[in-house]
Amino acid sequence: MEYQNQYSSLGPGFEMNNPKPKKGIPIPIFIFLIVSVLLAGVSMGLFPQSFSDYKIYSEAEERTYQGETSQALEDLFSIQEAHPDSLPVTIRLLDLSMKNGYYDLAAYVFNEYLVGKELSDSQYARMMEYSRKLDSYYLTCDAIDSLFAVIEADNDDSAEALERHTEWLREEIGKLHQDREQYAAVLYYYDAMLCPDRDTQYEYLLEAYREDPELYDVRVLLGNAERSRGNMAEAYGYLNTAVRKEARDAGALRGLAVMAMLDGRPEEGLEKARQAYESDPDSLYVRETYLIALHVNGQNEKREQEIIAEIEAIQGSLEEDTQQFLDGQLTLEDYYITG
Repeated sequence: MEYQNQYSSLGPGFEMNNPKPKKGIPIPIFIFLIVSVLLAGVSMGLFPQSFSDYKIYSEAEERTYQGETSQALEDLFSIQEAHPDSLPVTIRLLDLSMKNGYYDLAAYVFNEYLVGKELSDSQYARMMEYSRKLDSYYLTCDAIDSLFAVIEADNDDSAEALERHTEWLREEIGKLHQDREQYAAVLYYYDAMLCPDRDTQYEYLLEAYREDPELYDVRVLLGNAERSRGNMAEAYGYLNTAVRKEARDAGALRGLAVMAMLDGRPEEGLEKARQAYESDPDSLYVRETYLIALHVNGQNEKREQEIIAEIEAIQGSLEEDTQQFLDGQLTLEDYYITG
């Protein structure tokens, strides 16, 4: 397989208010203590050797349930680098990476840290399941990369070429669907990206989500799609799930900002848009949504002009519908739902 705290107290029962004369340690207890020390030495060879490292290791999974997935995995990976022979760290890092869709990290850890380690039967079975999934995932990623390489080699950026290339990509991805070794979720994701029809795009996103709900930003895209379809409860469901996984998800925060503004909560919308901007200003439409939120709240014209200047520096000018909204020609509903 190839893939590119110190204790402040020992607790009740350890107080020394009434010290008693020392007694010798009974032989059975002495032997027990010696064995315990030896076992502790073995354990410290397997687990991180400081309480701070062990805290990161032990709390990593819980942090993924608290919106700290990327940071928890980053911290756990730093422990893996510090303790490359620690099988428990390797297994936990692989389990959490695969569970949360961080496949590039999982593949790297698989190759760099798992190879050569002895596994139990259950661990081996699970790792082989991960291996099969990663093989399929990278088989498809490589196939998609090859298709885009063909288009790049054509070196034609005209509108006619774009239409021709898009149709060719859709046909080639359709052929890949016939290969059961391919990772279907990735194929459906690109089907959605290349589809001009919103309803069909939505169906492709649903298929990608059914195959792998942790893939890329599929939750965010579905949340935005549900909003455009007027399904606000469903939109909130997808977006809130994305934020529970990663509190700094700029796309999800941007989606929640839009939802808040549409629901008549402009201040909340501005706060979510600001958080999205601070997390990743280059994420899709994050600057535009921050600009819209600033304009809706009408409290900081100077900041509005700064964001406009950023957008113009990157893409030359505001998009037509964004300018129309700022000019009062479109409502929020026009801009985010019916437009």
